Amino acid sequence: MTAMAVPLAPALRETATAAGSSPPPVAPVRRMVWQLVPQPGLPAMPSPRLRGARIVVLGGRPVLAARVAAELRSAGALVVVASGTSGPWTVQGQVPDGLVDLTLGEPFVPTEHHGYRDRLLSSVAAIRACYRQWAEQEATDRIFYVAVTYLNGRMGYGDEPSSQPLGGIWAGLAKTLHREIPNCNTRVLDVAPDDVDELPSVITRELYRWGLFEIGYRAGRRYSLRARSEAPAPAAVRLGADDVVLVSGGGRGIGFRLATSLAEEFGCRVVVTGRQRLPSGTEPWMGLSDTEFKAYERDMWVRRPGGAGLADVRTELYRIRQLRDLARNMEEARAAGLQLSYERCDFTDAEQVEDLVARLGRPLSGVIHNAGVDKPVRLPKKTDEDFLHTVATKVDSFVTLFEQVRHLSLKFFCNVGSLTGRLGGMTGQLDYSAANEGLARLGLWADRQVPFPVMTLCWPTWNQLGMIANFEATLRYMAALDIDEGLRLWKTELTSGTSGETTFVGPLGRALGPIQARGYPPTPDLPGFADLLPRLFHLGEPRTHRPSRSQTAVVTFDRTAAPVLGDFLVENSEAVPVALLLENAVQAAGWLEPDSPAATHLTGIEDLAVRMRDLRAAGLGYTVRRDMTGRYEDSRWVVDVRYHRDQDAETVARLRLVYEPEGKTVTHPAPALRPITGGRGRHLSETAGLLRWRGLLLPLAHWRTDQNGGHFAEIRESAASDLWTVAHPPAAGLPLAALENIWWHTAHRAVAPELLTVRRITFLPTGRPRPVRVGLHGSPTGQDWTVIDARTHGAVLEVAGLAWSADSIIPPSRTE
Repeated sequence: MTAMAVPLAPALRETATAAGSSPPPVAPVRRMVWQLVPQPGLPAMPSPRLRGARIVVLGGRPVLAARVAAELRSAGALVVVASGTSGPWTVQGQVPDGLVDLTLGEPFVPTEHHGYRDRLLSSVAAIRACYRQWAEQEATDRIFYVAVTYLNGRMGYGDEPSSQPLGGIWAGLAKTLHREIPNCNTRVLDVAPDDVDELPSVITRELYRWGLFEIGYRAGRRYSLRARSEAPAPAAVRLGADDVVLVSGGGRGIGFRLATSLAEEFGCRVVVTGRQRLPSGTEPWMGLSDTEFKAYERDMWVRRPGGAGLADVRTELYRIRQLRDLARNMEEARAAGLQLSYERCDFTDAEQVEDLVARLGRPLSGVIHNAGVDKPVRLPKKTDEDFLHTVATKVDSFVTLFEQVRHLSLKFFCNVGSLTGRLGGMTGQLDYSAANEGLARLGLWADRQVPFPVMTLCWPTWNQLGMIANFEATLRYMAALDIDEGLRLWKTELTSGTSGETTFVGPLGRALGPIQARGYPPTPDLPGFADLLPRLFHLGEPRTHRPSRSQTAVVTFDRTAAPVLGDFLVENSEAVPVALLLENAVQAAGWLEPDSPAATHLTGIEDLAVRMRDLRAAGLGYTVRRDMTGRYEDSRWVVDVRYHRDQDAETVARLRLVYEPEGKTVTHPAPALRPITGGRGRHLSETAGLLRWRGLLLPLAHWRTDQNGGHFAEIRESAASDLWTVAHPPAAGLPLAALENIWWHTAHRAVAPELLTVRRITFLPTGRPRPVRVGLHGSPTGQDWTVIDARTHGAVLEVAGLAWSADSIIPPSRTE
C-alpha cells in the first residue's frame, strides 16, 4: 500500500477511538536525539508540475536569487524576484503558488547578527500577502513555502561548523506554517557553503516532490533527520554550595521551579532574572488576596485609568500579575532559606548582561537561558514588532549572553527550547517556533565553539505551568509533561553534561495534520506513534483536504505489499477484501477531526454498501479514490466515506462512521451467547461461481449449525506480518478475518451476491483488545451477528442487518 507503517498492536476500541481521542492530559515523555540519515536522490529533471506554476523568489543575495529564478523559468515556471519587504508578492497580478525564500546567506558573526531582522520581516510580509488565498486552498499539492538555510548541509548536525545558524529561524517558521495554512507544503533545504552553486538546480528538482520537511545537501548527498531514543550519559557534573547558576528569566513558571529545585537539592546559589523591578511592597495591588485582586482587576476594567484603552488595560494587568507571581515566588524562596536571588536584566542588551555577570560576586558555574515570550495569534493579526520581539527574546538574548560567558569555565550552558521548534508549533506560534528552532541551531553552533557543553532541551507543554495561553488546546497536539518528572529529567541533563539538542516527546495528540504527519521519517522510538502510524499507513495520497470538513485521497493496495489480495477472487480476478476497505476507512477518518475540542470515540459503522465486482484488482494492485466528509448530527460526529475507482463517478463502496462524545456510550441489549460446540461443520470457499476464497492468509472458519439454524464458528485472527510484506506491518484495528468470514458465509446463500449491505456494525464498550481467537455467532437468517472473544466470551462487536442482493448500483443511504 502506498503509505508508511511501523509495528502496532492496538485494541479494537483503542484503534477505533484513536481518531477522536485526546492523549491523556499528563503522560511520561521519552528522551529523543536526532541523527542524520541518508535519503534517496531525486530525478535529474524537474517535476512537470513546475510548468505554469507562479513563484516568487525572495531573500538571499541578488546574484543567487537571479540564478534561482532563471533555473525555475527554464523549467516552465512564471517567476518574480522580490526585493525587501515591499515585494512584489504577485505574479502576473495573481497570488503565487509558492514562495522560494533564500533567507540569510551571509556568514554568521556574533554581535553583528541583527541583519536577520529585515530578511525575516520580508519573509513575514510575503506569507501575509498570500495568507488569505492560501488558507482557502483545498488542493494538497499546489501551494508551497521553501526556505533555504546555510548551516552545513546537515541541518547543523555532523562535525562541520554551521556557516549561518540563524537559518533555524526560518526552519521553525516553515515547519509551523501548515498549522495556519493546512495545505501549504513546506521544505527546508540546508546547503553547505561549498554547495551553494548547486542550489538553483537543487531547488528546481525538489519542488513538487513533497514529503519530508527537512532535507540537507552536502557533497552531492541528500540527508534528513530521524529521532532515536537514547538514555542520558552518566553523571559527570557536580554542583554544590560554591556554585553559582544564572537563569535568564526564571522568576516565574518552569524557570523558577527549576531554580528552587537546584537550590534545594544541591545548595548552590541561583540567580533568577527579569526585565522588571522586583515590587517594593508598597504597590496598591501588593498584599491583596486572590479574591481581593480579582476585585481590583474588575475595577481596573471599569475605571480604565487615564482613559486607557482595553488593550492597554489588558497589558497592564498582565504585567501586574507577573509581578505578583514574582514577588510571591521570591518570598517563598526566602522563607525556605534558599540561596536564590533576583536581578533585573534585559538579555538583549549587551551592556546590561556584562554588568550583571560582573556583579555576581564570583565566577559562574552554569547558565540556563530560559527567557522567552509567546503570544499565540494568527499571522494576519500579529504585528511585525511582536514577531521580532518573540524571536529576539530567544535568539538575540542567547547571542548576547553566550558572548559574555564563553570565556568562562562553565560546567554547562543550557538552552530552554521547545518542541514547537523541532516538530512545529501550534496555530498562532509561527514566531515562537521560529525563535525556538533558531535557538536550537545556535546551540549546535555554540557547542563547537567552547570547551564546556552547550545543550538545548526541547520540552513539550508542562502541566499547567509556564507560557500556556490555552492549556486545553495544547493537549490536542501532545500530552503535557508532569512537573516533577520534568524537573528530574532536567537536572539529569545538567549533571550529565549533555551536549547538542535533546527532545522530550510525549504521546502525540489528535491535532496532527496530514502535511505534518508526512514531514518526518516514522520511527517506532517515538511514543504514541503506535496509535498514529495505522492512520499514516492508510492515509494514501491526499489530493484535497479541508480540516474538520473533507478529504479526498488516492489509496493503492500494492500486490507486493498486500499479499492478502491473493486470498480473494471475484470472477477469477484477485480482489481487495471488504474488511480491509473498512479498516482503511476507520483509520483514515482520523484525519478529519472535529474542530470542537471535545473528545469523541467511534461507536459504529452505518449504511455499509459494497459492489463486489468493483473490488477486482488490476495491474499491480487495487487503486481507489476515497472521499470523506465530516459533520455534526446533534452531538454525534459523523464521517461519510465513499470509494470510487479511478475516473469512475460510480460509487464502489460507502459507509458512515459514527462518533459519540467521550464518556457517552451507546447501550445495546446483551447478545445471547451460546457455546461454540455441536452441530454439523463445513468449510466454505466458493459462492455461486462469482466469489472464491482461497483462505491463504485470512483463515477460513469451520462452521457449525445448531438445531435452530444458528451459525457458529471459531477462528484465529491473522498476524500483521502475514497480511503485509512491508518493513513494519501495521496490525489491524478491526477483526478482519472475523468480518470476512461473516460476509462469505452469508454470500453462499445469496442467489446473486453482487451487492453487500449492512445496516450497522456496533463496537461494544466492553470490547477488549482485538482478540487472537474470535467466535462468530449468527442468527438463522444470517442478518445479525456477534463477534466474541473466544477466551473471555465477551462480545467485541455486533453486525446488524446484513443482506446480499443482485443490485449493480449502490442505492441512496438512509440519510440521503
